[in-house]
Amino acid sequence: MLDLGKLRARERGLLQRKAKLESDLAKLRAREKNAARRDDTRRKIVLGGALLAAMESGAAPSGIGRMLVARFVTDRDKKLFEGSPLAVTGASTESVPPDAPDTDARE
Repeated sequence: MLDLGKLRARERGLLQRKAKLESDLAKLRAREKNAARRDDTRRKIVLGGALLAAMESGAAPSGIGRMLVARFVTDRDKKLFEGSPLAVTGASTESVPPDAPDTDARE
């Protein structure tokens, strides 16, 4: 004869184990997502530093930074560059090459 009490206890135990495994899996996925975000942020910082160093050393034209800011930085973020050599003025947005990719869909 089946002991319903034992079956229910086993079911509870299995459900608790399942919940713990799902929780562990969610934590692991969150950790992976955070690591990917950190790596992406670090890549952007390193690339920005390399661009600034290239502009300062003359290896890249000094206007390239302003052109990139004018073309690829949102209006909200352009305020971050005010007072710096990368500040965008109204006239500098005209220096965007006509074959540059359109970023309006991204915003």
